[in-house]
Amino acid sequence: MNKTIVAVFALGAALLSCSPEKDRTTRISGTFSGDNVPDSVDIQYWTTPEESPIKTIRIPVTNGRFEAEISSRVTQFSEVLIPGDIVAFIADGSTLAIDMETHKVTSSYPDGVQSRFNAWRQEWLDFEQEAVQKKYVQEEYHQRLVTIHRNAIQQNPDNITGAMALSALEGLDPKVALSLVSTLSEEMKQNATVQAILPTLEARARTSIGDMFTDFEVVQDPADPHSAVKLSDYVGKGKTILLVLWASWCEENRKEMPGLKNIYEKYHGDDFDIVSIAVSDAPENSLAAAKEMGIMWNLIVNAQIIPLETYGVRRIPDMILFGPDGTILLRNFWGYDDLILDSIIGRYLRGERPAQPGVL
Repeated sequence: MNKTIVAVFALGAALLSCSPEKDRTTRISGTFSGDNVPDSVDIQYWTTPEESPIKTIRIPVTNGRFEAEISSRVTQFSEVLIPGDIVAFIADGSTLAIDMETHKVTSSYPDGVQSRFNAWRQEWLDFEQEAVQKKYVQEEYHQRLVTIHRNAIQQNPDNITGAMALSALEGLDPKVALSLVSTLSEEMKQNATVQAILPTLEARARTSIGDMFTDFEVVQDPADPHSAVKLSDYVGKGKTILLVLWASWCEENRKEMPGLKNIYEKYHGDDFDIVSIAVSDAPENSLAAAKEMGIMWNLIVNAQIIPLETYGVRRIPDMILFGPDGTILLRNFWGYDDLILDSIIGRYLRGERPAQPGVL
């Protein structure tokens, strides 16, 4: 499914060894266009490890232009800051041209880290457009996208590009993403971006499509010991279960509610059920919202972050589909319109499985 391209990795390492990231300074030339040109910009950048980690300098803007010279640091993003806007860049030891209008950052060195970051991001954007135009089947789309991000990680094991590609791969194939963490340099393994990803990545890798569900317990009312409920009270009991993670404060939940009601009314029975779990929410707010929205199926409240940490969920709303034996059939498929959601649930209830697990 995902090709390991050793030659490309070796080439990436060779390019890194002779690129100007070794230079201790990066030169910046920025330009503004239009009428709203500020008098100055703030540049926030990472210094060498021997100095204070982050510095901010104010640079005057003259005739729509500004120039600066800062320390190089390819393991973090630096930023140009103006009121209401931020342009991120990688101080890679080259000369960087920054267009503040388009946010385009161009490096003087075609094989430098900033250039490689630009190339990865552009390849990703180009592929997304190509996939829409050529109407790729989901399996091919998934495989190609995993390869794009995997290659970026392998070519950039010691800079922020690899960390960002790892973050992008997290939701696509967490097991592959987790296996690539070991290929990063020691400094990048300790990078804040990578460290922030790791707990979610590890949880997702344990609860990927095809894995058996991971149980957890929620005490819905701390004053009532009999209010404790487990996920296993519903999952693995012979029914296909649609798990919905939601909160009373999330507007997206309200938008999806009509579709969920249709799914419940159409498929609820001996073979299918829905369980909604309120997370990061006060129980009284969850119960009031459930009544208002007309949730008529199984409801668990006061779960707080327990399901989020267990299944590596970063944001809600989110849904997970479990098979009758508790196998995870599908993850991360929130946001489809009512007809597509109906089609997804119907397909799995009929026992139809895509060629690649999890493909819609």
